[in-house]
Amino acid sequence: MKIRTRGRLNFKRITRVLADRLVGTPFDRALRLAQRRGTDEFVFGWNRGLGDVALGLVPLFARIRAALPHARIVVYTRADLEDAFLMAGVDHLVLVPDLERGAPLDVRDYARETGQPLSETATVFADPDPTRWLDGRRQAFPPALSWDGGWNAQADHLLAPADVITIGAHVHSETAQHYGYVKDWPAANWRALFQAFPPGAGIRFVLFGNAASPKFTQSNIVDLRGRTRFLELLAVIRCRCRILIAPDSGVLTAAYYLAQDFPLDILSLWSDPRQGILKQDCPSPNHRLVHVPLIGAGEDVRNIGVDGVRRELAAAIDRARGAA
Repeated sequence: MKIRTRGRLNFKRITRVLADRLVGTPFDRALRLAQRRGTDEFVFGWNRGLGDVALGLVPLFARIRAALPHARIVVYTRADLEDAFLMAGVDHLVLVPDLERGAPLDVRDYARETGQPLSETATVFADPDPTRWLDGRRQAFPPALSWDGGWNAQADHLLAPADVITIGAHVHSETAQHYGYVKDWPAANWRALFQAFPPGAGIRFVLFGNAASPKFTQSNIVDLRGRTRFLELLAVIRCRCRILIAPDSGVLTAAYYLAQDFPLDILSLWSDPRQGILKQDCPSPNHRLVHVPLIGAGEDVRNIGVDGVRRELAAAIDRARGAA
């Protein structure tokens, strides 16, 4: 067994990895204990990223249900993650008001303070560690986000159908402050890409994000930034978009792992290829999805040239027209 480390040899980490291999991770041991005791309530606290709901928690939920089919899974989280958990197959969701990303969350204390104390027999994962718990076994339970067909109608008031190829563009991940590297392709590059496909080319771009800045004024651009809930955004991708261009983000992850069969080409933009869906290395449950990852030289997304993205986008447009 090879254990990779960066920098100096980390004895504590090696010891932990060996213990995980020999006796199982804390998750493994907790699941075995619940099976022996016949307890089937599992409680998770979650206050990290949106993308990791699919990448990390959904595989853990699947492992629980494979071991205990009648398990009840409860999640305590912040309000902006509600839509993601609606697709994750949880049985009960508790939204903690005013919870900021990364702030500590003691689910037992919170449940007790709100008058709904947890059962003493519940298996509680107050601070789950999917990166550790899924190490070496990510392919065993590939992520899949469920989709209610009734949600498709949420696209209707945002974007009407049109006889053009619709290309979704997530122009800013809006999570860069939580990482030690650049995640976003520069706005100038996006603008140059859009200009390479001007009005009259039979396509339209739809912009996704939380805030309508910077401005893009090209007439074949529809700016939905700041106008959608997450489910509405995904409904637009599901029902209107033939192509999606996105950096490593929760939008990319959710679109990739949406358990629906529909034609979608994804061009993803990367600094670090050891993250997100590339690290997960699991196929999409959408068998009609085509994924083209583009990685910046020197592991910097800013080094992905506009011409390279333009060529890949033109190829995706040709595929879409050929399929039509």
